[in-house]
Amino acid sequence: MNTSPTKRRSRVRTALMAGLVAASALGTAGSALAEGNPLEDRPYYQRTAYNEQFSTWEQCSPQSEEFRFRFYYRQNYGGAWINIGKSIWDLKSVSDGSTSNPLYFCGGPNDGMGQIVANNAASAYNWFEGYCGVVYYYKGYGAGATDTQFDYFNPRSGRNLGPTANNNRSIQFIGC
Repeated sequence: MNTSPTKRRSRVRTALMAGLVAASALGTAGSALAEGNPLEDRPYYQRTAYNEQFSTWEQCSPQSEEFRFRFYYRQNYGGAWINIGKSIWDLKSVSDGSTSNPLYFCGGPNDGMGQIVANNAASAYNWFEGYCGVVYYYKGYGAGATDTQFDYFNPRSGRNLGPTANNNRSIQFIGC
């Protein structure tokens, strides 16, 4: 069967477009499945001092699939920030599996960069799907806290911290 060059180009274009649409759909499905699970326990690998930087780059990355909750140093998502990817019992004593150190703000503008996250965050955003984040006034997920000493973040929501503004000591993720 002999087809004209125009018909062959049209078939090739149609096949290429179908391939691109299929690849795009697979890429979208793949990225949705790549989201981290904040209920998994994994260590935060961090050096002992801020100026030594972090060995987990996703904590400081502008976007992360594993670390999808972000604390900000200033209100209205301003200043330095850090990405969080699991529940943390005490932001002043985060374990990397062998040692414990404070967690530090690392990304964004210099305002707040290098400051300890515990008792220094003013706003937060939760990008997780299906997981809520609860920020507590006390370490240990609010052990001994009253009903008003936490901030609750639904999936894909954020705001300025309320009762825990500059008094945030732990964060816990729950399915919601």
